[in-house]
Amino acid sequence: MTLPSIIGHYRKQEICSRLQKFSSTMQNAINRSTVDNGPAEYWTTPTAQDDSKDELVSAYIKKYIYPYLTGIKMCDIKDSACKNIGKKLFPNYGSQQQQSIYIFEDGSCFTMYFGGVGTSSGMAHIIYDYNCTKTPNEYDKDQFAFVISYTIGKSARFKAGSFSTYNVTDRDTLLELCKNHTATHNGGGCTALIEHDGWQIKDDYPWITH
Repeated sequence: MTLPSIIGHYRKQEICSRLQKFSSTMQNAINRSTVDNGPAEYWTTPTAQDDSKDELVSAYIKKYIYPYLTGIKMCDIKDSACKNIGKKLFPNYGSQQQQSIYIFEDGSCFTMYFGGVGTSSGMAHIIYDYNCTKTPNEYDKDQFAFVISYTIGKSARFKAGSFSTYNVTDRDTLLELCKNHTATHNGGGCTALIEHDGWQIKDDYPWITH
């Protein structure tokens, strides 16, 4: 293998390892939170479409998620330095640039916003950056999507991906969504693909070539 190939191979391994760890960490936090706070589908959430005001999102995270994570600190969006970090971390997004950032000891971080919400169901979208402030700060290269989907009276589920991938199990469909990741509602296809492949980035992954 050439040096660039070795470096690229190591980078892919690091990304997949971080994604798998984050997925496991969040799932464990949610499971522990349900013991104290009841089923996640009944947690208090915004009830209006795209209502992602930071105080509402922060209240959700502070009560249901943050206490069940270790080795993490919050960067409050009211702090000007954090606001600048948010803009650099998530240049491809809108409202989540106005959300607080949560930074792990390993240098990775995430933010959250709500979309498609109503009084009985919705989705909490999570954007995870495995190397946080380091480059390239690009979707599906170092920034990846996860989601908590909930329907009151039925269930709540955390998984890789987003709205378009939530019930997709076919790899070819996930790959096409990943290739067209900037299309409306296609976000999350690449993260779901990596999860589907057993937390691996295979040779046909379109956004990391080495």
